Formats: sequence, structure tokens, C-alpha cells
Amino acid sequence: MFSSIPQKRLLLYLLLAGLVPIFFGWLTFSSQLDSVSNLENNILQVQSQAFSRENKQSINMAVKQHYSDADHFYIDKNLESITLLEPEIDSLKNLTSNPNFNDDENVKKRFESLFGPANRLSFTEGVVQSSPAFQEVTETLVHPVEINVNDLRHILCLIEGIPIGNCTPAPNRPQLIVLDFKIDKKSVSEKNEVYLLNLKLLKREFL
Repeated sequence: MFSSIPQKRLLLYLLLAGLVPIFFGWLTFSSQLDSVSNLENNILQVQSQAFSRENKQSINMAVKQHYSDADHFYIDKNLESITLLEPEIDSLKNLTSNPNFNDDENVKKRFESLFGPANRLSFTEGVVQSSPAFQEVTETLVHPVEINVNDLRHILCLIEGIPIGNCTPAPNRPQLIVLDFKIDKKSVSEKNEVYLLNLKLLKREFL
């Protein structure tokens, strides 16, 4: 049977036949390598997820520890007690107490609006949402308030818990997250810049 096949072709056939096991062996080895590579990738992914979960838990524990002494009445004691536009109030007070003051009705009304509750930070609470780890509630300004730049620094200092300008953060701050912040320039003069502020916060307390 093989005698009719030229010798060169026969050698070629034998060479190809010898390569077949090597080819299939290479395919098997390559498949095993892919399986090992996939296994390594799966292990790395599981390790990454475990590290991420552990890191997240560590961060959550650190945050909980940071706010462990939070004062439930922090907003009432610190934000709602701020006197806004104090330089203008002092100026109007001196003006109205001057014996030569001519009883300007507009000046009187301006003083009353700034000194009274109409221009105080006053927040209303939403519905308290609770989870096993914390409870949170929205705190929304009842009405916009007039402020100056120093007032803005003071408010943000108390909300963020970081020194801003001459303001020092108050102790026992709960986690406060700004949900809505709107500020519009109301009037500008050489001595005074007045802005209208509207604000909505999320107060989170850890259990």
C-alpha cells in the first residue's frame, strides 16, 4: 500500500502524523492555562471585593466613632442662635437710639425685621428615617434669610466642622450633609453686601 506513495510524500505524511499529538497536546495545555488564568482572576476579584468590603466597614466604623458624641440639639444651639447681619443691626440700633433720629419708618422696619425672628435661621424637621446603624432627618429652612459674607463663613464652618476665617467649629457636631444650597445677591453698597440664603440639610446621627 505504501510502496505506491513517493518517498518524499510519505515522509511528509509521517511528519504531519507526528505533529498531530503535539498539536492536541498544545491545545490541551493552552486550555489548562486559560483555566488557571480564569481561576487566578476569580481569586483576585474575590480578594478585591473582600478588601473593598473590609475597607468600607473600617470607614463606616471610623465615621461612627467620629460622630459618637454628637449633640441631638446641635442645630438649635449653634445654627439657630446665630445673629445675622450683626454689623447692620448695630448700625441701625445706634441710629434709632440717637436723639437726633427723625423717626424714619423704613429704618425702624429694617431694624425690626433684622433683629426679630424674621431673619433668624429656623429649620423644620422632616420625617425621621431609621436604620440599624443610624437615623437621619432632613432639616429645611422655614424661610430664606439675609446674610453677609461673614455670616456665610460662620454657617458653613458650623455645618462642615472646619475652621473658616475667624470661625471655630462647635463641638459635638452630628454628620450634616448639604442637600440644597441657594444664595442670591440681594443688595450691594460700599459698606455692605447682602445675600439671600436658602438651605436644606440632612442630619445623620449614629446609633
